[in-house]
Amino acid sequence: MRVCSYISAMQTALHISRYFVRLMLFWMLLFQWERLIFVLYHAGKIFAEPPGEVVGMLPHSLRLDFATACYLMGFPLVMICLQNIAWPKVWNMLLRIYGWLVILGISGIVIAELELYNEWGVKLNYKAIQYLAHPTEIWNTLSITQLFGMSMLYGIVACLSLWAFEKWGWQRNEQVSFQPLSSLVLLTIGAACIGFGLRGGWQQIPINQSESYYSKNADLNIAATNSLWNFGNSVYRNYNIPQDQNPYQYCPDEEAQSVIRALHATAKDTTIHILSEARPNVVLVILESWSADLVRQCGGDSGIVPEFERLCDSGYLFTKCYATGERSDQGMAAIWSAFPSQPTHSIISQPDKFHKLPSMVNNFKAAGYYTSFLFGGQLIYGNIKGYMMANHFDRIREGSDFSDYPEGRLGIHDQYMMDELLRQCNEAPQPFLNSLFTLSTHNPYDMPCSNPIQRGGDERRYLNSAYYTDSCIGVFMREAKKQPWYPHTLFVFVADHSHHTPQHKDMPPAAHHHIPMLWYGDVIRPEFRGHQHQRIVSQVDLAASLLTQLGMPHDELKWSRNIFNPYGQEFAYMVFSHEGVTWLRPWGELSVQHNDHDMLFNVQVRDSSDIPKLEREGRAYLQEVFRQYLQ
Repeated sequence: MRVCSYISAMQTALHISRYFVRLMLFWMLLFQWERLIFVLYHAGKIFAEPPGEVVGMLPHSLRLDFATACYLMGFPLVMICLQNIAWPKVWNMLLRIYGWLVILGISGIVIAELELYNEWGVKLNYKAIQYLAHPTEIWNTLSITQLFGMSMLYGIVACLSLWAFEKWGWQRNEQVSFQPLSSLVLLTIGAACIGFGLRGGWQQIPINQSESYYSKNADLNIAATNSLWNFGNSVYRNYNIPQDQNPYQYCPDEEAQSVIRALHATAKDTTIHILSEARPNVVLVILESWSADLVRQCGGDSGIVPEFERLCDSGYLFTKCYATGERSDQGMAAIWSAFPSQPTHSIISQPDKFHKLPSMVNNFKAAGYYTSFLFGGQLIYGNIKGYMMANHFDRIREGSDFSDYPEGRLGIHDQYMMDELLRQCNEAPQPFLNSLFTLSTHNPYDMPCSNPIQRGGDERRYLNSAYYTDSCIGVFMREAKKQPWYPHTLFVFVADHSHHTPQHKDMPPAAHHHIPMLWYGDVIRPEFRGHQHQRIVSQVDLAASLLTQLGMPHDELKWSRNIFNPYGQEFAYMVFSHEGVTWLRPWGELSVQHNDHDMLFNVQVRDSSDIPKLEREGRAYLQEVFRQYLQ
């Protein structure tokens, strides 16, 4: 009797497992079928690339497809297990209805985005479905032929997909094998496997659209991205934001735009040119989580980053530079696209938005520069990889592209990536824009070195990680000075955002965004070496300022200022996670928390009569930034 029971339990487990795998494979094949339709419909764009590049879409699409399939498998797993306990016909029919609804929905998404991609250059997103509230606009936009053709195509695709589901994806089960224990065990194991799959694996950072980005051709990357995942992510990011209403609407748009124009207006252009060469090479090092508190010349502690401080003594240091956001993805958009941060959203997490951002990389490429970007970790964090691919760098390499370097939990340590940056500079054609995003000053701080700094309390490990990265910078600069390209190279160091330090207790909000920015190299004219720029600047201003020094246009970078023009105004805009904005001027600082009835929780001014002006400028800036984000 026990043998029979054991055999029955094994048969039940085998049945559930087989059905589970069968349905999972069906979803994976369905995604490829729907992708094929997208590729064929846009064949003129897709097949303009070499065949090998197009074929690369398949392997690069699989991980995101698998993660999406795992999301779809939660409900079926429960239904399949319940079929072996009681009422199999009921659960089986619910599973069948669920499959039909999912297929009809996915088919609708894919067909809807065929013409949408021609019109907007994006897949179906949350903004697009807002137009369903105005069907007459859709009717007026599409011709009768297009509507009829899309309807026919939807019918064909949906019917073929449903036929395949009936034949291979779903199976009739009207017999009950009462095995509650086996079903419970398999439900637990299956749930764990689904959780593992939808996260994308054991890696530190959960999977996102960046996993599908592999080509310099945006059409191939978008085709490789799973349509259902893309749509779901867009809805998740935007469902609580009225797309036709700015939640930070403090005044009429015309008034806010007038305030912004006044802030960017200059009486005349008397730009100070600090470089001795018109088109030098540029090495841009983005420092992960570096606070200005690390640097003595910026008002920080001494001895934490001694190598960097030595560079400051003979470089051009910006002592009052501020990060616009609190995360790396916000910092990347600010540095490369000069786009200020939003309090609760990140523009580079949404492909339909970041593809429309300008990029100073394009200005460099137009001027004949070779461009590269290096990072020792996983660029899928915050969808940075997708954004970087859209910036059209000639070369992008991340941790997975290197196999010989020791790694920590987050990726390859800074000393090895600095070696790789040096190698990149030695091999790249000149002029070049080579960049590196450091890693080791991010938690868990598992850098391969001792901890010489014993002070700092809870932040001691962070301080030691900065000491380590600083030592790597020192080695890199000493080796760089031996290279033939060094005399013709400008080195720019800037942080992506700041970090808590022992000094940060009871400090005003702007101090939490205070970061170092340093320009260094023989191409800086002798009279400007060792200079400290004491005016308030933002990391958003880096792009326009750098391009101006190199004699390149930057009109499309609307939010970036040329900080070398003494007639420009001083200000910095910073956001924090609780829907707040900090606005900094030479004569005052003000912070507004929007989700707490616009509470002014920090005001520091020379004269109380300046408060209304500070409040008006800060709110106008936030309103206009978010208006552009929505659009």
